[in-house]
Amino acid sequence: MTLTKEALRAYLSSHSREDFSQVRDDDELFSTGVVDSFVMVELLLFLEQHTGAKLGPEDINLDNLDSIARIMEFAAARAKHR
Repeated sequence: MTLTKEALRAYLSSHSREDFSQVRDDDELFSTGVVDSFVMVELLLFLEQHTGAKLGPEDINLDNLDSIARIMEFAAARAKHR
């Protein structure tokens, strides 16, 4: 299953109090508190479902997950290497 930016925004909107239609692709999400660690755990499961790849502890870092753009790049890379 391919992850789209629209699906990611919809997912994040439904799992947080933020309106992600107003969040830019490069806005920091976790380091600014827009989303919290509970959302991060759920996001990892969501990404596993959409990439078909099993994510490990080495994947959980802000370089991969701190913005919509970073999440999309990470998901695309993981989908290629599953």
